[in-house]
Amino acid sequence: MPILKDNLKQLYYFYESVRNGNMSLASKKLFISQPAVSMQIKKLESCCGVKLFDEGHGKKIRPTSEGEKLYGYLDKIFKLLDKAEAELKRMEAAKQTNITIGTTPTYGKFILPYIFENFASCYPQCHIKVKSESSISLLDSLKRDKVDIVVMALWKKLSLRDFQVHHLEHEEVLLLSAPDHPLQCRGRIPLKDLENEKFIMRDEQSGTRKYIVRELKKKGVALQVDIECESPDLVKELIIEGKGIGFLTRTKVHRELARGLLKKVDLGRHQFYLDIAIVLSKHKSLRPEIHDFVDCIFATKHHLKIVS
Repeated sequence: MPILKDNLKQLYYFYESVRNGNMSLASKKLFISQPAVSMQIKKLESCCGVKLFDEGHGKKIRPTSEGEKLYGYLDKIFKLLDKAEAELKRMEAAKQTNITIGTTPTYGKFILPYIFENFASCYPQCHIKVKSESSISLLDSLKRDKVDIVVMALWKKLSLRDFQVHHLEHEEVLLLSAPDHPLQCRGRIPLKDLENEKFIMRDEQSGTRKYIVRELKKKGVALQVDIECESPDLVKELIIEGKGIGFLTRTKVHRELARGLLKKVDLGRHQFYLDIAIVLSKHKSLRPEIHDFVDCIFATKHHLKIVS
């Protein structure tokens, strides 16, 4: 008799036919035609030299005593194979590494795709999750181990004693208006004149807003915020519509500037820059893949869309 293991496919067709009590049901589960199942079982019977099914039971099939015996062995074999497959999947999942990155909406959109593209080639098993929050919320999430790494803009009054900070780049914060805004006809605008303008700004949790308000306050300028938005995209759209003026990072608006939808307000020698940094926990032992991720950011920083 030929060795049964050489006929594993036929054995599986037989096993499913008995288990389902019907070749038609077995064929649907196996995604092949019923005649193909019947033909393979006939080949198996020829190979074994015994009948495996009794005749004359209509659509319902009944195994012979030999078939019952063979089915008993196959039931143990295929259940063991299912266990082996589940264990292999478990082992594969255990090899997968996970990194949760916290960032603001702007940097999530413009920076991280470049990092993922390069990092994925080094860590194909790594699952990356992105959490988008305000700067203050991000640091709190890092403290509470809800994220592994943060990419964000810093400002001077931000407390960073509990964190490792790796400076990445500087980015300009621009005062913006619609192209036809009256300010665009006046040339260079004194900072003090901004107190008379209608401002559209991010909410108070925004690091960019905190930075700009502090810097202007040092110069004796108090901004009047007329419209407050959680989303930087909404700030941008309202400025384009001429509802007011506002500060946004160049990264956020470089396409709109290029297309002439927004225009920079000339503040003369006054320029504003945010410090973009990678922030890690100082009190937590970092996994090797986190170190590699940071290295990847610095290795690919020339690809990032931070436009200074």
